Amino acid sequence: MNRILRFLRRFMLQKTIYRTFLVYYLLGNLLLLVLLGMLSIRDSTRMITEEVIRSSNKVMEQAAQGLSFNLEETKRSLLVLASNQSVGAIMRHAEVPDMAYLLQHERNISEITQSINTYQSLISDVLILGKNGYVNNLNGRSSLWWEYSFGAQPWAQESFQPRQGDYFFSLGIHHQDYYLSSDISRYGRPTLSVAMQVKGFRREVIGSVIANLDLQKVNSMFERNNYQNRGSIFLIDENRRIIVHQNNEEIGQIMDIAGIDEIYEQKSGNFRTPLYGEEHLIIYQPTAVEGWMMISAVPMSEITSQSAPLKSNLARILYLCLILNVLISLAVTFRISRPMQGLLKTLDKIGTDDMLYIRDKNYQYHEINQIGMKFKELMDRIDLLIQQNYLTQIALKEEELKALQAQINPHFLFNTLQLLQTEIVCGNIESSNHIVLSLSHMFRYSMRQSGELVELRTELEHVRNYLYIMNKKYDDLLEVDEYIPDQRVLPCRIPKLLLQPVVENCIRHGFGEDRREGAIRISVTTVRRGLLIAICDSGKGMDADELKRLRRQLDKPDEKNGNIGLYNINHRIKLNFGQDFGIRVRSTKNAGTCVYLVVPRIE
Repeated sequence: MNRILRFLRRFMLQKTIYRTFLVYYLLGNLLLLVLLGMLSIRDSTRMITEEVIRSSNKVMEQAAQGLSFNLEETKRSLLVLASNQSVGAIMRHAEVPDMAYLLQHERNISEITQSINTYQSLISDVLILGKNGYVNNLNGRSSLWWEYSFGAQPWAQESFQPRQGDYFFSLGIHHQDYYLSSDISRYGRPTLSVAMQVKGFRREVIGSVIANLDLQKVNSMFERNNYQNRGSIFLIDENRRIIVHQNNEEIGQIMDIAGIDEIYEQKSGNFRTPLYGEEHLIIYQPTAVEGWMMISAVPMSEITSQSAPLKSNLARILYLCLILNVLISLAVTFRISRPMQGLLKTLDKIGTDDMLYIRDKNYQYHEINQIGMKFKELMDRIDLLIQQNYLTQIALKEEELKALQAQINPHFLFNTLQLLQTEIVCGNIESSNHIVLSLSHMFRYSMRQSGELVELRTELEHVRNYLYIMNKKYDDLLEVDEYIPDQRVLPCRIPKLLLQPVVENCIRHGFGEDRREGAIRISVTTVRRGLLIAICDSGKGMDADELKRLRRQLDKPDEKNGNIGLYNINHRIKLNFGQDFGIRVRSTKNAGTCVYLVVPRIE
């Protein structure tokens, strides 16, 4: 116990490494604990949100299925009325028939409407409207205002408009001001209507049957599936107008929130957006009626509030962990200080003595400071060696790059200038200008120090400039062909000055000074490992022995000559991308040579 007290007294009064270690250890652990708590809260909130989304999606799917089922029942009921012979017979007249004719057919219509009233739960009423002015409903017009002009209403006129294929459609929200005031359950209240057209013998529209849905029943169906009765589920049409909502004041309002247009572009999904002055989680689902979207809005505060107990428990755990960290760090610091003297003597003998021993010594700052100095000297020595090796590697790579950039040698420049003089003397102004431009582009490209990787299209342009000059030297006897079936490989990046030395090798060894017709073909295709660049010539080729010798020179650096050739290209590719990439050569005597370069596809 006394030893611990002496250690604590020395720890508090002296500036020691142990105190620094303890402080940083505690701070580091505190930061880790806080970070762990933040990540736990974030992950738990995300998991809760995902669970809410999953449960809400299931709830909305059930609600959508229930709504779709009832709408299908409504559709079947309207189809029975729209296809009924009595309904069609009444509406085919130019004007409303006489009472005897109506009584004859309305008896049949009444039987159908009674069955609808009995078995259809969402339907509040069904209006049967003819373009000739005929009006009827489920209770035989007894609850309707007889003087009401249905044909002048926009929703009724919309139901008479010809449609192609969409025989079951929505008319949106309108107020039921055509009922008698004694019908207090419907008079003046908004309703959501769906309709089906009645057509004549020539498929012309002669009327429509309109089902008014009971909004309270539809809304109660949504409320049963609401998220813990704290969110809201409502329905909007293709014009973003709210057609079903638990708050009647919201019905008919245009829903204008950030991201609302996205719900019509996707089948289902979710996003977060401010709503009613608070951030909400919006989940949307399509319905059986085209353009109708079912939306669930859950306040994010309700979701995050479920993680409050977790935050409280986590805070208690953090406090407990902090106390444990203080105790553990004190114990660890005390125990670490004991073997430091023996460790110091061991470090003194590193590299000079194979003996390793540890003794118990006093815990003094001076000795620990010596350990730091020894570590510093050792690290400085290692760092110096690393720096020397690093600078050596950089120098080697710079020399190799300079050698590669020196591909345009004085001999090539002399021949090009001599060719240019010949073209000028012969009066070939356009050809001379082209030669000068090609040569200048080659120099500019070769001297550019913008990095080792360039786009494939840039490297190919450099090769075209070189081939143009060489083709002029060979009196335009070289036929150059490029085959790149997939133009998307052109932006891919390859090492700079990779292809021109290969083309130069083809001309020098394939054709030499023999001025005869020849062909060079450059193709770029996509393979499993990346890009396959093939450069083929129709030159003199090589026999089997020459080909074997060339392949050995590609693989063994001790057999390379002093010139920059295929070995350097192969070595650059392997140095940059690994042993799976490089050069392959195929050749046939008197038939030509193909050089294949395999490089990774780097976008």
